[in-house]
Amino acid sequence: MNTMARTRPNALARWAALGGILYVVLFIIGTILLYSGAPDSDSAPSKIIAYYSDSGHRDRIGIGWVLGGLGVFFFLWFLSSLRNMVRWHEGGDGFLTWLTTIGGVVYAALALAALAINMGVRTMSDDTYHHTVYPGLLHAADDASYILHASGGAGAGAMIIAASIAALRARAWPAWAAWLGVIAGIIGIASILFFTQAAIAIWIVAVSLYLFLRWPRDDAPAVAATPA
Repeated sequence: MNTMARTRPNALARWAALGGILYVVLFIIGTILLYSGAPDSDSAPSKIIAYYSDSGHRDRIGIGWVLGGLGVFFFLWFLSSLRNMVRWHEGGDGFLTWLTTIGGVVYAALALAALAINMGVRTMSDDTYHHTVYPGLLHAADDASYILHASGGAGAGAMIIAASIAALRARAWPAWAAWLGVIAGIIGIASILFFTQAAIAIWIVAVSLYLFLRWPRDDAPAVAATPA
């Protein structure tokens, strides 16, 4: 019967855990800049054309895209830290570690795709003949970017549920907190609704802060993994 020592948590990963908080803050600010003041996509075409013909509005959208993308960059640091901790708690074949990683990567990729479509179409009048604004394309971009980000809820849900189960098995978190995480992950799968996206954000912020505050010391003894 073979055993192997779990890898000791990386000290850098403790600080990387705070990337979850930075992600949520930057993504919210970026979303506000992307959408605040903009007419609804089903508004009168003349209103939409007037708004997106203003270069100042397009510049603000660009800033929102940059901040949102920077937020996803920090999310990847948080994800690496979370993966490190799940691997530390799980040992064994790493099933939950891989599920946490894949789920987080899917979520990040779709969030970036949603931001890119939003930015590209909303500011495309800069590159069109006579800076023409196309209301129909803007409507399509709104729907496509929202659905892309909402679809990422499946990845976020997998990440949250896997990490919560790993923490529950290792008794690393209070049982009630781990079960709340499982529930948040299930809710996050239905990210087509706004409040379910809020559940994902709240979980990321809470776990980000928890990982930073409770990260094992560098001199913590390695724990033997469960026999394969």
